[in-house]
Amino acid sequence: MLTNVQSERMVIISDLHFGNPFSHQTHHALSFMRWAASQNYDIVINGDGLEMAQGSKSKILQDMPEVFRTIKEIRKLKRTIYYVVGNHDMTLENFLEDWGYLKVSPFLNVSSGTKRIRVEHGHLYDPFYVKYPLLYEKLTHLAGFLLFISPSFYKTWINFEKWRARMRAKKTGIIGEPPEFAEAAREISRRGFDHIIFGHTHHPGTVELGEEKTYLNPGSWLLSCHYVEISEGKVELKQWSA
Repeated sequence: MLTNVQSERMVIISDLHFGNPFSHQTHHALSFMRWAASQNYDIVINGDGLEMAQGSKSKILQDMPEVFRTIKEIRKLKRTIYYVVGNHDMTLENFLEDWGYLKVSPFLNVSSGTKRIRVEHGHLYDPFYVKYPLLYEKLTHLAGFLLFISPSFYKTWINFEKWRARMRAKKTGIIGEPPEFAEAAREISRRGFDHIIFGHTHHPGTVELGEEKTYLNPGSWLLSCHYVEISEGKVELKQWSA
């Protein structure tokens, strides 16, 4: 299983959710991936790239042909696509690995320049997911049904998470996500990593961990087009516009 990689130029995107009823950025995200490959970046899809927990069959069938064509085009440019498995696509892990166009992994330890970078989806640091996995799964399917009825439900939930985070007495980490994510990133940094990159929460942001170490989250392309760029050990959160 591939977990350790070397790359001087890499971009990380997360939570594309191709096939989700709310996903209207499929073409935009794939355009970004083609651009990144043309600029000699390796690409990491950091979990939940394909939507299996909330996807509608019609939306999946609509999105998949362009997704697969784009992945094949990028491979022809001799760039590598790494796929870190998330909680919405873990049922596809064996299929993606057997397909052969992606390098599939539960996490990545990336070496770039003199820096060590940890990339993982991050759902294992979600306190609700860890404590109540069956309830989490049921609510995820319910949310998919609500999205099918009214995609605006997603924006309402994201705004609620930001409001709840601002009301929280312990204001650490990225606004909108539980403090456990920044705490996990801090613990991983103590184990020798300079930069930690999670997804899962759909909230983009950066947290300074001290000693020139950072935690970054590119959020989700369902609402914004953020990505993390790695260039010879320099790691930055950026936003893409065509």
